[in-house]
Parts: sequence; C-alpha cells; structure tokens
Amino acid sequence: MAGRPPIPEKVAFLRMHGFGPDRAAAAGAAVFLVALGADLLTKTYAITRGGLGRVVYNDAHAGDFPRRVVMSVVAVAVTAAIAGLARRQGFGRLWGGWIGAGLLVGGVLGNGLSRFIWSRGVPDFIHSPSPDIWNVADFEIAIGLTGGIVSMAIAAILAYARERRAAVTEEP
Repeated sequence: MAGRPPIPEKVAFLRMHGFGPDRAAAAGAAVFLVALGADLLTKTYAITRGGLGRVVYNDAHAGDFPRRVVMSVVAVAVTAAIAGLARRQGFGRLWGGWIGAGLLVGGVLGNGLSRFIWSRGVPDFIHSPSPDIWNVADFEIAIGLTGGIVSMAIAAILAYARERRAAVTEEP
C-alpha cells in the first residue's frame, strides 16, 4: 500500500480535539530562533563595528530577566490556548499568531539576555529623529505583539464571515 501508514487511534483522537503537532507553532519556534539570533548578532556587530552610529547602553531594568521569562511563557501559553480553540472551532491554524509570538518572545528574551552578555546594559544603536535609540529586539517586540494580535483578530473576523455566509446559503 502506497502512502502514509495509518494514524494510531490515540493520535487521531488528540488531533481531532485540536492537540498534536502544529506546523504553525513550529514556524513560530523557527521565527523565535531567527529573531533571537538576528537581535544578538546585530548588537554584536554594532558594538564591534560601530553599527548605525553611536551605541548607547540601556541599563534601566537591570534585574528583570525573570519577569521577561514569565512574560514569554505567558505569551506562548496564550497563543497556544487561542490557537487550540481556533483549531477546535474550525478557524484553522493561526499562523500569524504563532509568528507574532515568535517575534515577541525573541525580542523580549534578546533584550533580557543582552544584560547578561554585555555588563553595561542592553546596546541600543538605531537612532531615530526622536531622542529615542532602539535595537532590533525593540522592533521585534512591537511587530510581534501588534502583528500577532491583528492577525488573530483578522482570522476571527474571517471565520465569522465564513460562518455567516454558510448560514445564509443554508436558509431556504
């Protein structure tokens, strides 16, 4: 017999109820690794090569790594809960939610780990017209949080629209 082997009964039950491997979650994990690596590599480059201008070290929140870890766990748990609910309700996979969570957690932990790597604080090196100075993790956090929330809202709106359209076509 060509094709896939049959799925064991327990695995089929778990998948039917929204549990099991999720390609969207795996994509989010990959985005996390890329985001964390990009953040730490750009900070290293900025320090060793001068980056995009003068590097400023931010040490305003020196002891907040445990809080960052808790925030990251909560972000992943909330995304997993919403994604599981969405799958059980037939919305499909929340790719944008998982990608957003990966970016958010990559940025949050990137800034947290930077305090251990650079004793002077988190290196900021992207200068803007305002007095603020940023790093790549700051953008990852903003884009991940905003993008994740917006993509989940759009997925919910589209699912609602599909449901309404199906209800209209079923009426006599």
